Amino acid sequence: MRKSIIAILLTGLLIVGVVAQTRGRRGAQQRKTQRAAAQSLVGIELIDFANYTYSLNGESYKLIGGYYVKNTAPSAQWELQMVDGPYYGDLTGDAKTEAVVVLSYGPVRGPHTVEARVYTLQNGTPTVLETFPVAASMNCELDHYIDLDDGKVRVERVFGQTAQPSQCDHNEITEYRWNGTKFMPVGDVQRMRCRCM
Repeated sequence: MRKSIIAILLTGLLIVGVVAQTRGRRGAQQRKTQRAAAQSLVGIELIDFANYTYSLNGESYKLIGGYYVKNTAPSAQWELQMVDGPYYGDLTGDAKTEAVVVLSYGPVRGPHTVEARVYTLQNGTPTVLETFPVAASMNCELDHYIDLDDGKVRVERVFGQTAQPSQCDHNEITEYRWNGTKFMPVGDVQRMRCRCM
């Protein structure tokens, strides 16, 4: 009789252990699902692009209030700034919002390179989906570089003069649409006179 009581107790303990282990696995799976759902609720609109760390030419730069500056020589400085955006819209047709910002960088009071970047969220982290060149070492600033319209990105580029590349020759507006793997130009390019500020 004593052996049968011990066998019953051991069987009961075994059953309790299996049930607890199953509940533990189920609880861990529920926590993973809840964590994934919480991450998917975070939208790119919550990213503070004016106070974001951007990667550029293999280095990282933390903007504060949309601006970063560093000394490059005793009386020279280099700057990076967000000059337009962020703008938000579904640009890839996946019902998720992308963000577009325009960055300008170069010597303080000197010619700047300007680029527009499209960011998307991947696993809760902003990732560059596309970079559009806007200006290369130009002494020209625009009041507005990009527009979003019906899933398209409209980019205004500044082209330099042949004799003086840092001076504006003309501007071109090109519309781009996502084709499933990258942004492709659509429609005709609009050429216009310089409108530097």
